[in-house]
Amino acid sequence: MDNPVFLDEGREFYKAQGERWLGIISGFTNSKVWSNVNRAKSGGYEGNMKGEGRLLGGVLVIGKGQQGVLADFREEVWGDHADPKAVLEAAKKIGASE
Repeated sequence: MDNPVFLDEGREFYKAQGERWLGIISGFTNSKVWSNVNRAKSGGYEGNMKGEGRLLGGVLVIGKGQQGVLADFREEVWGDHADPKAVLEAAKKIGASE
């Protein structure tokens, strides 16, 4: 695939979408967060404690022309992640039906 990948370092897209943050207390008392922590640790992943950890992220796959958004994943709690297969399938559709 020869499609660009963009990183929104200035968080302009986040701001336009209404930046979403998870509070420290609600984050640390959420059982799904701890499930995500355990899943990550058992998979050998460790955080580096750098950056803004309370900002909830996401993945958008945006098609060419009038295709619009082909995939939209938004983290609800820390450690949520998009399904890589769904993201890849959406990326394969870019430009397919312009």
